[in-house]
Amino acid sequence: MSGTSTTMVTLLNSPMRSPLLMADCLALFFYYILYKQMEKRFTIICAAAGTFLVLLATLVFFICLYLDTAADRDRIKQNQSLLLHNGMVEISQTNTGNSHASATALTLRPSEFKDSGDTLAKVARQVGIKPSRISEAATAATTTSANITAPIWHSPDVASIATASLHPADSLVCFSWHDAWLSLSGCVSESLFQGSVSSTDTLDIIVHRIPKRFLFFRFGCKQVRMDIISRNPHTRLTYARYYQLVK
Repeated sequence: MSGTSTTMVTLLNSPMRSPLLMADCLALFFYYILYKQMEKRFTIICAAAGTFLVLLATLVFFICLYLDTAADRDRIKQNQSLLLHNGMVEISQTNTGNSHASATALTLRPSEFKDSGDTLAKVARQVGIKPSRISEAATAATTTSANITAPIWHSPDVASIATASLHPADSLVCFSWHDAWLSLSGCVSESLFQGSVSSTDTLDIIVHRIPKRFLFFRFGCKQVRMDIISRNPHTRLTYARYYQLVK
């Protein structure tokens, strides 16, 4: 053991150790400098990348804000133009002779629709629909008129005196009747009625969402329904269809 220790001490104290130790120190120093430079460059790259991402996010935010503002400005401008021209409704006829109406949509936010004073919001509340759940709503007004020629007769239990004895054949029996929605006028001559009937109606169309229910909780959307309400008490709705177009 003593011989081995003496040999190790001799090797450590030998002149050959100094150049090797110096080379190792220089290599370690070089690696340390290289590591520090790489760490500094990495820090600079991370800072530059972070700054770029922040600037990019800020740019995207302002672009989205500008686009939203421009879209809202165009929406308000279009609404003002429509209101100034009273809705710009185009009335025409189809190839089959049916009446056709075309109108540009008036785009409103829910709060604007609620504060607009339109009767649709009141009608929606009357049928139990909350204005906040309305996705689309429409109103249509119609007028129905027709020229009528029809024979008439007397019920046997109504007239006990011959009508011809009171009104000669060449005389006219005219009448007129109307209420807030329907008007009827005409004359009777030679057992024929000739006159006109005019009917006015307004249809309130409301599209709303029906939420799902679980106990007392309401969530999501179960279905979308369209409700049509006729303002004419003489009208009876017999058919309705609703199309919802999505992209």
